[in-house]
Amino acid sequence: MPSTPDASHTGHTGHTGHTGHTGHTGHTGHTGHTGHAGHAAWRIAVEASEGLVTAGARPVYALPSFRGSFYLRPAASLAGFALSFPLPSPAPSPGELTWEAVELGAGGSPREVAGQGSLRLGRRLAFAPVSGRCVEVPGGRSGRPYLKIMLVTRLPLALRWPPPAWHRLRPATLRLFTEIRPALER
Repeated sequence: MPSTPDASHTGHTGHTGHTGHTGHTGHTGHTGHTGHAGHAAWRIAVEASEGLVTAGARPVYALPSFRGSFYLRPAASLAGFALSFPLPSPAPSPGELTWEAVELGAGGSPREVAGQGSLRLGRRLAFAPVSGRCVEVPGGRSGRPYLKIMLVTRLPLALRWPPPAWHRLRPATLRLFTEIRPALER
């Protein structure tokens, strides 16, 4: 699976940081094209991000940080992503879950996305459907539009993680909630 979508029609926003820490601004990424609403640079709103692993309705792990990129089409629809989540201890070495998807298509409505994603934990690689939503919010406190993103996948048993789900032979679910906001202009 390629790690980046066709750059001729997508923008890019990158990030390294921690979720759930108010005040942390993260790393600003730059779009390949103006992309959406005249913004050339975007940032992931770390303070508004949350990763969660659940087994059924029961939370198993909160993923407090991630790094990676979201790929946006010029109309601000989500084309794909490449994300890495450091895992809580004790976790199998290397202790990082990588989740990627490219060429996401429209789901049941224009704001829904769907496609196939890959998940890697060490040398274990598995594939699973990805679904979610990418919704433009007209303007927040800054008055500038931004994007809310929610992504969901199941963690295949082939990853052998998380242990509570793997030992019961029931796949867990990974959910990510985040926002992408226009970067502050200098």
